[in-house]
Amino acid sequence: MAQEISVKRDLPENLSSQDRELFEDSLQTNFLVLPLLHLKKVAILQDTVFCPKKLKFYATHTHVNSLGFLPLAKRVVHCFPKKWRKIDHGIWIKDEWSANYFHWMTDCLPRLWMGLEQGISDRVILHDSFQHIPYVTQSLKLLQINPLYYHSKENLWVENLILTPRTATFPNFNIKYTRKTRAVFSPKASKPPHKKIYVSRKLAPKRKAHNELDVELLVRKKGYEIIYAEKLSVKQQIDLMAETKTLVALHGAALTNMLFMQEGQNVIELRNIGDSETQCYFNLANALKLNYFYTLNQGDFHDTIMTDFTIDLQALEEVLDLLEK
Repeated sequence: MAQEISVKRDLPENLSSQDRELFEDSLQTNFLVLPLLHLKKVAILQDTVFCPKKLKFYATHTHVNSLGFLPLAKRVVHCFPKKWRKIDHGIWIKDEWSANYFHWMTDCLPRLWMGLEQGISDRVILHDSFQHIPYVTQSLKLLQINPLYYHSKENLWVENLILTPRTATFPNFNIKYTRKTRAVFSPKASKPPHKKIYVSRKLAPKRKAHNELDVELLVRKKGYEIIYAEKLSVKQQIDLMAETKTLVALHGAALTNMLFMQEGQNVIELRNIGDSETQCYFNLANALKLNYFYTLNQGDFHDTIMTDFTIDLQALEEVLDLLEK
């Protein structure tokens, strides 16, 4: 039976009354979490799990967008001639969004915590392509998890499979497992968080600031260190965030690293004007009990995911000064 979870969220720390409608729909929500399944003698066919005894696919657990009859039938036909490999046990934690830094850290790792709680397996089953994704291999190494990779030319027969569900529907977060990610990874800090960090998207392929140089000059003047997340390992990013008092970044994957900030610290998201839908980092900050601040900036397009921005320097300076009071 699915579990219903209710979440209430606090408004941004620097909310302007005229912006309340941007956050109104996110202040309270309910979502369902499917049950975790312990399956015996099942097949992994490409990116799906199939139980021959029940003649059943578990696409609701393996995919965000559930598969219909025809896609599932095609997978059976495609996988039929492949060779088989038998394994004793494993945990399934992925879906079609998992090869993405944000979704790996906020979807897959919570599913891993849920799976490990069962005490049946400590091995994650992943497609071979995942071993070429540095943040996947680095995070699993830090956790001392040895994944089992399978390739596209084989099917897996699993005697005991822990099939985890997504622990929350996007863009929501399961508070218990989200905070566990911080607890598991975060090092013991030798001193209270003190660093002020601005993460630049200068090296990113999209979602850049047209006036990036002006932004960097401003934050440097305010005592912020400028970093490029692409140049840091997962361990380096974790260690940096554990020491960070205030994190400033344009909407993007770098804000995922607030996962490793200590409770009660500050996050400033540079948002797109008029966007009331892209709330994942506002929601994540709430789940982690971080103080969330924002500025509204002119995007070239309404679609926050694809647009570049012109950062409102005056608004940014006002927020930075507010945090110094």
